[in-house]
Amino acid sequence: MIFKTVQIQKCVGYILPENIFVIKNGKKIKLSKGTKINQQIKNILINNGFNEISGFLLSENDFDENKASDLIAKSICKNRSSNLYYKNLNTGRSNIFSTKLGLFIYDTNNLIKLNNNSKIAISAIRPFSKVDQNQELITAKVIPYGIDKKLLQKNNLRLKDTFKVVPFEKKKITLIQTFDKKINEKLIIKSRNVTQRRFELCGIKKIEEIIIPHKENILCDKIQICINQNIDIILIIGPHAITHIRDVIPNAISMSGAKIIRFGIPVEPGNLLLLSKFKSSKKDIYIIGMPSCAKSPKENGFDWVLWRILCNINLKNSNFSELSVGGLIK
Repeated sequence: MIFKTVQIQKCVGYILPENIFVIKNGKKIKLSKGTKINQQIKNILINNGFNEISGFLLSENDFDENKASDLIAKSICKNRSSNLYYKNLNTGRSNIFSTKLGLFIYDTNNLIKLNNNSKIAISAIRPFSKVDQNQELITAKVIPYGIDKKLLQKNNLRLKDTFKVVPFEKKKITLIQTFDKKINEKLIIKSRNVTQRRFELCGIKKIEEIIIPHKENILCDKIQICINQNIDIILIIGPHAITHIRDVIPNAISMSGAKIIRFGIPVEPGNLLLLSKFKSSKKDIYIIGMPSCAKSPKENGFDWVLWRILCNINLKNSNFSELSVGGLIK
């Protein structure tokens, strides 16, 4: 791509570097920057007294900005299982959207590498964000008016399978609420409604509920019944937060035969979350000791863990350490 000033008779094919206002049929119109001059535009410029004009001319090895951004977006959305689609805005920019409700996933290091050159700018919302159908997730902007085909092809190879939306699965959920001495009915109802709403926002309309005293043996029995019923996720919330690994809820979970994966996560609010797993012959059943902040509808660490489980993302200790990046939720 070159930039030069040429006589108006030779301007066809050049790209305008800025907006130009001209008169056409007695009316003032704007020729927008990025417009490629054709014979019609050339005649308008001549009629407006232009003798020469400055502009960009693409070489045979260049794609113009709109073609380039379109190809970038196609590469991002090429795999149908990525659950993405795009719109080309004809300004060197394409925006990419989700086709489904789910979790938006990508490798941040790969995205950083894609932006190592200053000619292509690809921006995305935070990884592992919960996203709705038709939500805008990514924008791809070609900075110059044209870009070398080889650079574009190199980037497009890296783009393959970089981004995807993993849909939430319809899982069987049971919420176990425990009470100490006397039931606080208002709090029980609030916790149930907030939890139900959380799952509705993930496409799950119904959850089962069990209300029992805050006793290890009773809780253990109910956990085992849920396991025998092939429940996918067992949620437990007590009258107060889990304070240590030998508290009532973790003890009951261990007694049931489940293995504790992690107590305490680097997300605030949500630090005092406990995650356990029971491996049956059929599947893994997750058991979550919910933090007190899960009684609030505001996003917290419980949401981050729950979304991953609903998308069948295997959770290990290393995954929890990664939650610390952006883990202070305001």
